[in-house]
Amino acid sequence: MAIGARKAFNELGEGDRAKWMRIPITGCDGMPKTGQAWVKNGTLAATIFIRPNTDLAIEMLVESFKNSAPLPENRVTAPESVPSLPELAAAGRKLASAAKA
Repeated sequence: MAIGARKAFNELGEGDRAKWMRIPITGCDGMPKTGQAWVKNGTLAATIFIRPNTDLAIEMLVESFKNSAPLPENRVTAPESVPSLPELAAAGRKLASAAKA
């Protein structure tokens, strides 16, 4: 959706386009070949990456078999910000300083 929004803003008239394209656009597709690549090339300001969790599911299943215990109902997988939150904060401060100048 973030890329769709960016494309829509890019299709606006010249005056409106410049205003909307200054807004940092963030996404939620943090896969290396898409979301992270878009962050690296400047198409997106940031994205969220949730590591694949197949290994976690297998570990949970093995532990359940080993201990004859029921599988937990859920397990939390922590998302990661790309770029990191400190990097985003620094970029925000830089933008704010540039806007004041």
